[in-house]
Amino acid sequence: MKKNVNISQKDIRCAWESFVSDGVLPHGCVLPAQVVRAWDISRSYGISAVTPQPPPVLGKKELARLQRRHGTLMAAAEPVLGMLEVSIRSTGYIATLAIAEGYLLSVVGDTSLMAEAHRVYNVPGALRSVEAVGASALSLCIAERRPLQVTGSEHYNRMFHDWKCAAAPIFDSENRAMASLTISGHISRKDHHTLALAKSCADVITIRLREHGLLQTGMRLNSMLQSVYDALPEAVLAIREDGVITHANNNARALLASEGESLEGCRAADVFTPAHLPTVHELLRVGKPRTCEVEVYCAEGPQPRTCRFAPIRLKNGGKGGMTVSINSRGQIIDLARHAGGNYARYTFRDIKGRSAALRVQMDLAERAARTNSRVLLTGESGTGKELFAQSIHNAGPAAAGPFVAISCAAIPRDLIEAELFGYVGGAFTGAREKGMIGKIELASGGTLFLDEVNSLPLDMQAKLLRALQQKEIVRIGDVRPTAVDVRVVAATNVNLMEAVRQGAFREDLYYRLNVVEIIIPPLRARRDDIRLLASLFLRRICASAGLAFVEPAPEVYEMLEAYPWPGNVRELDNVCERTLLVAGGDRPETRHLPPHIREACTGTEDAAELPAGLSLPATGNMDEIMKELIAAALQRSRGNVSKAAASLGLARSTLYRNIRRFDLTWERLGREGM
Repeated sequence: MKKNVNISQKDIRCAWESFVSDGVLPHGCVLPAQVVRAWDISRSYGISAVTPQPPPVLGKKELARLQRRHGTLMAAAEPVLGMLEVSIRSTGYIATLAIAEGYLLSVVGDTSLMAEAHRVYNVPGALRSVEAVGASALSLCIAERRPLQVTGSEHYNRMFHDWKCAAAPIFDSENRAMASLTISGHISRKDHHTLALAKSCADVITIRLREHGLLQTGMRLNSMLQSVYDALPEAVLAIREDGVITHANNNARALLASEGESLEGCRAADVFTPAHLPTVHELLRVGKPRTCEVEVYCAEGPQPRTCRFAPIRLKNGGKGGMTVSINSRGQIIDLARHAGGNYARYTFRDIKGRSAALRVQMDLAERAARTNSRVLLTGESGTGKELFAQSIHNAGPAAAGPFVAISCAAIPRDLIEAELFGYVGGAFTGAREKGMIGKIELASGGTLFLDEVNSLPLDMQAKLLRALQQKEIVRIGDVRPTAVDVRVVAATNVNLMEAVRQGAFREDLYYRLNVVEIIIPPLRARRDDIRLLASLFLRRICASAGLAFVEPAPEVYEMLEAYPWPGNVRELDNVCERTLLVAGGDRPETRHLPPHIREACTGTEDAAELPAGLSLPATGNMDEIMKELIAAALQRSRGNVSKAAASLGLARSTLYRNIRRFDLTWERLGREGM
């Protein structure tokens, strides 16, 4: 839905409350005409705006009958929903297919969002018409006959105020809006592509519906049908039951035929390899839709392709063969990249700081970015390693390609291989039926960022090394290698050479990754930047909260500059946010800073609670300072890691890593009498 950029969700919420309470909009409030019409229509049907409106939901048998009745739409939408499901899983979105009357036929997408979707009746068989639940993107796009987006309080019923929905109409062969495709997610998600993706998918379904209508009415030999074929992004064939190819679009000819050759009149055996030809003949005989991976004779040799077989039904009910849509892995991967947010948003301009230690490393990073050299980023947690990685990608020759980040420490050991290399359908118990694209393959043509690469198991290090050397990967359960062209940027928060000496990291992989090493300095080595960064963070937080920026007292900056910052820039950002919250709109002063910072810098008040014999060294090795800070926090919390992390302003995961690093278990602290 086209919106006035001056209208915020807060203003829309106020307008909604006014409309719900007395039926009029606030004076001077200008809302999109579609929103006002939607609210008026919903109100006229007696829909409650503030209480949930449980809609009718069809039983299994009724839903099955409805789906059969709309079998043409389901068949046209199935391959699109299949690719869309692959694209948006694990991204926080779901997609729904609904008929014009409002019944949902299919719901696919992120499994973690499905439970919430069920609570608002986003399930197959639910009636989501205006009369049932009020106006929504699903119904409005059909009424308006155009793609639109409905966000938060633009929904009439409060039940949907946490949702952001982008929908596009689907038209039949007579240009009637017969259905809609909607992509929905939580209102907090920031993106600019959902509406375009919904429109693109709806357009493909519309093309398939029109193609099907042309075939049914005997127009498959006419030039209009060929135009529709040629407009499709994939290679498309029409094959009779006896295996003879009757039609092929331009993409099919470019993929399967030599220059000047025609595919019409060829047989299935001329397109599909002997190993998969029996599968093709069985599908032609049975005449049931199916998506599977088969090997085809391409101009450059046999290649595996994902093919969608869709039956052609004649007017008299007879079989007319099948259409075969042939997609490359690249097409599916491109769609997954588009919806999955695999891009880098930061550049070197976003790295703030004037200290010499930082500028030296930034200059080296900028020079390395202009090449295809592999980069190893070394730095403590919170120093901004991913910020550097994204900047290197955006300044490099592969900036137009994807940026795929993976945290090697966050993925369970038994899943890391599947995440990196992907797998084919049914490769192991619990595997997805259609398989999964691995991160390395997804990053082909761009950059793969391996964060905390030191956490990779040794056996996985060997497989990664081979993939980098051979420039190809093999999915789990597959035997065919897939070529990949990917730039690797790795990051570690430990001394990787020391890990090599201890046998925890492969030496050959270390030298393969460490072509250019960027050592990102900790914040305590950039004290000249602390005032600059704190001011930037405070201004940004004030702007996002709609508050006027008030310059902190000079003593605040002095105390921030004196603190050792074990959590680095990330900790400084968190402290700035907490300080503004505690200040409550007043000028930030030292009393608003977290207690652990005041203790560390002044040694007064709470600092007196440190165990006997422990004091913070004024100078010396920063590791010793950090070790004693953590030991003191653990002593005060009596081993409660959550409380200790909160008092230090660190994430629990960061504190755990440092506890292991310094061997600071509660039992040991007790034995040593600290």
